[in-house]
Amino acid sequence: MPGYNAEPMSNLQLKSRWLWDVLIVQCAGRIVAGVEAQSLHDEVRKNFPHLPHIVLAMAGVQFIDSSGLGTIVRLMSAARAVGGDVKICQPPPMMRKALTMTNLHTVFDIYDTEDEALLAALRTRKTEAESLDAHPRAVVLCVDESPDVLAYLAELLREEGLRAITASNLADAQVLMKARRPHLILANARLSANGRAASEIFSSCCPGVTFLDLGEAFSHDDAGEAGAKLLALVRSEIGR
Repeated sequence: MPGYNAEPMSNLQLKSRWLWDVLIVQCAGRIVAGVEAQSLHDEVRKNFPHLPHIVLAMAGVQFIDSSGLGTIVRLMSAARAVGGDVKICQPPPMMRKALTMTNLHTVFDIYDTEDEALLAALRTRKTEAESLDAHPRAVVLCVDESPDVLAYLAELLREEGLRAITASNLADAQVLMKARRPHLILANARLSANGRAASEIFSSCCPGVTFLDLGEAFSHDDAGEAGAKLLALVRSEIGR
């Protein structure tokens, strides 16, 4: 589900969000034996085997013991067993040292930034999606702050035979566009990031791709009428 879900976990805090079919879990605090390691395990494993592509953002981790590192190894093994992976980004110095001393740095995919890890995971998902599609579908990028709006758009487009990829903010959308160029973009023009309007970001990242403004009223208008009107615009742009 797009958006964030913050859960305080004793000495470990987990903050999760979705980008397409990749789960990003930001960890802060201590990953140690007991409730902390179990909390991380449960947060990731509840999404298996359906979506086993995970990015663990470790910049906020203050300490990790052998049990905590073992938990991450187990999660990686479980993900790879079903065709996914666990990628690590921004590990603090003490965690890098532990990974190097145990030679686990050769086992994990480790990245300096969250964007790099996300892009690697998203490109893997793109390859998988294309291999599973007997008949390649047009891709529509949907960007909105509301997880409910994104869920509705994704289902509308799926029923239309299109592939929806979703992001809850423009920063994530920019990473997503690097991994998969969409045929069409649906978003609210009011969104902005770093002083740049949505239209400016989309035109620079995906020149030539049509951007349709959802408008302020889309989430409040009659669902049937709003959906039918939007699908008519989508069909005219994609040529159906």
